Amino acid sequence: MPLTQIEQYHRPTDVDAAWHLVRDGGGAAVLLGGGTDLVVRCPPAVTALVDLSEVGLRYVEHSDDGGLRLGAMSTFTDLLEHPEVAAYGTGAVGEMLAQVGSVLHRNSATIGGHVVRSRLSDVLPVLLALDATVAVYTGEHAELPLANYLEGEQGPHVVTEVRLPPPIPGAAAAFVRFTRTTFDHSIVNGCCRVDVAEGAVVAARVVVGESSTVGRRLSAAEDALVGAPLTSEAVAAAADAARRTADLHGDWIASAAYRQHLAGVTVERCLTTVIDRLQGGGA
Repeated sequence: MPLTQIEQYHRPTDVDAAWHLVRDGGGAAVLLGGGTDLVVRCPPAVTALVDLSEVGLRYVEHSDDGGLRLGAMSTFTDLLEHPEVAAYGTGAVGEMLAQVGSVLHRNSATIGGHVVRSRLSDVLPVLLALDATVAVYTGEHAELPLANYLEGEQGPHVVTEVRLPPPIPGAAAAFVRFTRTTFDHSIVNGCCRVDVAEGAVVAARVVVGESSTVGRRLSAAEDALVGAPLTSEAVAAAADAARRTADLHGDWIASAAYRQHLAGVTVERCLTTVIDRLQGGGA
């Protein structure tokens, strides 16, 4: 879809200038990251683009606590080719990034733009399972959990970073997706993370998503895991809980019943991989 309605194009050199342009432009001004979504879904009211390519947000850095700070303009290729990012979550981040779209898409799409987009995502379930946070600028800098960002009403703002917490000893994660074709949107996807101490699960994240949602935690599946060893019986109980409580929707691609079934399969496969990674030490 050609952006024939665009009348102004801005390329600020700092985050504050970009934020002012969006704030003062109202609904007529929109931030431009990689542009992969905007070129096909530009709202008709948008007449000004604010290009973030020169504001210095393309980087991967360590945070003071040992986590990772992913600059919002980092592309999926940047992240996939960064050894520490790809290996994060015992490889869950890398296996997810390798399946997002095509190579050309990954060369352009940015992590910040994907968070702002908040739809049709294989990325967000993984970030949710890994307890990622989001750094935003609204005239001042702030940080909030990704889950809160996705659920809240956001005024004019610039996402500046996605932050991954320090790796947890004794934890492992895995990602699974089901699609019709390699480059298609997921029918169902999911990511599971399990933290184990002294032979028992002390914390779990079970996140399942689909085409119409970006993913949500399934507390019943998590409860089926916590407090006991991660055995095949625990995996089966968590998968059954996911199948019963995922509350997925049907459309022309897949029925609700099929997606509910796949939710259980997704969790079972994720957790089976998690067990393998815990036994092998993981990355």
